[in-house]
Amino acid sequence: MMRPLIQEILTTHTPESLVEQLRGERGVVLLRSALFDSPQARYSFVAARPFLTFRSFGSRCEVTSSDSQLSTLNSQFQFGNPWHVLDALMSRYELLDEIDLPFPLGGCFGYWGYDLKNFTEPKLPRRAVNDLELPDCHVGFYDSLVVFDHRLGKTCIVSTGLGADGSRREERVREQAEFWSAVLTDEP
Repeated sequence: MMRPLIQEILTTHTPESLVEQLRGERGVVLLRSALFDSPQARYSFVAARPFLTFRSFGSRCEVTSSDSQLSTLNSQFQFGNPWHVLDALMSRYELLDEIDLPFPLGGCFGYWGYDLKNFTEPKLPRRAVNDLELPDCHVGFYDSLVVFDHRLGKTCIVSTGLGADGSRREERVREQAEFWSAVLTDEP
């Protein structure tokens, strides 16, 4: 069984400066801890370049996979309950039997909008006007991320090698680790 890579790296970057360094990359996400004295707020996470994105507009669901080697995006559309489509995607990419860590090895990050309530509580009135034309849901599936441990002052690259087809490859682990190493060693 392939294990995820967890590699400590020396960097002068903060979560914010890393996000600034990633300007122009697809799907940059920052989950920032604010309460450094709290044990629950020990970690901050930065992710970029999702291997898959999911967006829903009502019952129209768009799943876009990316091939980093070919720099291509491939979108497919399906109609139905976005919660069911998302649940199927999440079960496809679940990493079973992994080591127990206090932080994620990757994951599904994004936002779930208020209008998704229509699929769980269909009797509630629909009064909202879609004046912003934003998706009801927009999430990315990430196979790698950078973990900032504020308590210990350490930074780690985490890479699982997971791809859009659900397989895990050593080549992808190395590719993502090299990407993060290059970004983290550039001065902020």
